[in-house]
Amino acid sequence: MPKKKGKSKKGKGKKGKSKKETKTSEGPRDPMTPAHIPPPPLPREKLINLLKQHPVNEKEIHGYKVTDRILKNLTSSEIRDLIVVFELFDANSDGYINAKELRRAMRALGFKCSREDAKDMISDVSVKGKSQISFVEFLEVIIDRQDDARDIYDEILQGFKMFDQDNSGSITLDNLKQICTEAGMKFAQRDLEEMIEEADINGDGKVDQSEFIRIMLQTNLF
Repeated sequence: MPKKKGKSKKGKGKKGKSKKETKTSEGPRDPMTPAHIPPPPLPREKLINLLKQHPVNEKEIHGYKVTDRILKNLTSSEIRDLIVVFELFDANSDGYINAKELRRAMRALGFKCSREDAKDMISDVSVKGKSQISFVEFLEVIIDRQDDARDIYDEILQGFKMFDQDNSGSITLDNLKQICTEAGMKFAQRDLEEMIEEADINGDGKVDQSEFIRIMLQTNLF
């Protein structure tokens, strides 16, 4: 029995020596090396950090928060008129348009736009990855495609200026009568009144620029 106990002690001694050798094999730790190296940030975390360090400046205009890029490329009046276009093609008035509605809006503005183009546009600008876009995202689409359009917008504005002969900012029944007379077109008084009524959204008896744009796009006159 005493011999067995001695062997047991000898074995313990070997184990103690092994632990000592393991410690010495690691060597002294470099004081410049950090004790814990955190894992690299995920792409999503990088994006969040980037936005915190370089936030996108937004300003509110016509009730919408728009980026500096939009303000640099579009005037306040252009944004206002594009609100009219967007709302015209936003069939269910939920503040979003889908690929079909976007295609119709783009074509109305003079852009060549296939079904696939419309889907790609939505995919490119939709922040939330939806199959539809908001008005601000619609503005981004317009900016990206500005060089591809026949300038229907400008043509409509020129048409408005032609009717707004007294530069009052709206077309009255008298303006309409005068234009028809100069062009040699004869219309009954009631016909002219109905033209104004059809375009007059706010019921003030006149047609302002936004109302004129809306009726021109609705009737596909451009």
